[in-house]
Amino acid sequence: MIFSGLCIIQSCAVKQPGTSEDLQEEAFANFILPSTWQNSADTLAIQDNWLSTFNHPVLDTLVKEALVYNPDLRISSSRIEEANGYLQAAQAALRPAFSILGRESTKLGGTFGNGLNGALFAASWELDIWGKLRSARSAEEANLEAMKSEQSFARLSIAAHVTRTYFLASKTFLQMELAQQMIALSENMKTISQNRFDIGIGTQIDVEMANANLNSLKDANRQLELAYANQLRALELLLGRYPAAEIEVKNELVELNAEIPSGIPLQILERRPDVLASQQRYNAAFYRVGEAEAAKLPQLSLTASLGILDSQIFQLSDDFSNPIRSIGGELAAPIYQGGALKANVAIRTAQQKQALEDYNRTVLNAMADVENTLDAVQTVGEREIFIKQSVTSNEKAFELEEVRFKVGLVDMRNLIDQQMDLYKSQTDLLNIKGEKIIQRINLYMALGGNM
Repeated sequence: MIFSGLCIIQSCAVKQPGTSEDLQEEAFANFILPSTWQNSADTLAIQDNWLSTFNHPVLDTLVKEALVYNPDLRISSSRIEEANGYLQAAQAALRPAFSILGRESTKLGGTFGNGLNGALFAASWELDIWGKLRSARSAEEANLEAMKSEQSFARLSIAAHVTRTYFLASKTFLQMELAQQMIALSENMKTISQNRFDIGIGTQIDVEMANANLNSLKDANRQLELAYANQLRALELLLGRYPAAEIEVKNELVELNAEIPSGIPLQILERRPDVLASQQRYNAAFYRVGEAEAAKLPQLSLTASLGILDSQIFQLSDDFSNPIRSIGGELAAPIYQGGALKANVAIRTAQQKQALEDYNRTVLNAMADVENTLDAVQTVGEREIFIKQSVTSNEKAFELEEVRFKVGLVDMRNLIDQQMDLYKSQTDLLNIKGEKIIQRINLYMALGGNM
């Protein structure tokens, strides 16, 4: 009886979800979180403000524009407003409710109203004895925090997407310049082959091969121009602009040589927004179970009213006096609802289990993102060294082959083959430089670094 009285006066405490460590112990059933990354011996703190590492004012401005005008981010902002509204509604349920009713009844068309006139002020307050309303409020609080974390992850994703698209456009422009250099070289080769044919030391085959090679390079350049325009449009869409392919980008690729402080795996659970959102989703599901359990128990509400009644039609009782007032309570206890309350508990419990596994999946995917990207960053750095050496060798080989062609030791086929080898290696070098930037961005994204 003493316990029941305390619960009525103070309300029973709402059961809280466990700590982050408790959640991890429950979720990570088939693995142990390592102390270091498998693909990196670096355990320095994760670097914040990663966008500044590119030292690119134009890119900084574009990212800021995207964070303001990107449609997806505007949608996520409205969802936060929606979640905040649900929280306010849940908080309102914990407070007393007040209402006022007024009525004037007159004779109209031969019929009467109820014959009573007056005004009534009423108040009601549901006592949250078992924590049903507080559990609902806590669930909405957790849901709001999840929405905020999801928006942080969306902002990080948009910034990374803008940065990737920007440098991809820059790389494509540089490939266009390289293609134009190859076109100029091929035009020179065509001239040489025609001159050799005119003086009788060349063949018609050499001339036609030079023409075919020139047209192939022109076709490749036209495809690059289309790709470049599409990338500019994609960038404009991210900024919330009309896709006119008119945005200007600085057509160069930054050199990235500094190592990235990748921290330790545990830091990902503490800072990556999608992981934090998943944890908050689990907390919301936990509170929903408590709300469903409490709904099976009796509900007690306090009521009060104060009003004045009068009638021009009926004679009120002699012992009736104004103002009228009342104070009371209402007790509602569910007895039988066809198993609906029990089913709701089962539904909420199943949703909590799903939220737990979703957290597990989110963490594993986050870890895989980091491990894969660390491996990719290292591989791209090694490949860049090999490709640079290949470009140097192909440049020297082409120069030697060009001399051999001019003196008639080889035909046009050999020179074109060597030119294509040089063009491919130079294109590969541009691609690997671009990929190096992309993988660096991907790693910042995987680590959950702030912009």
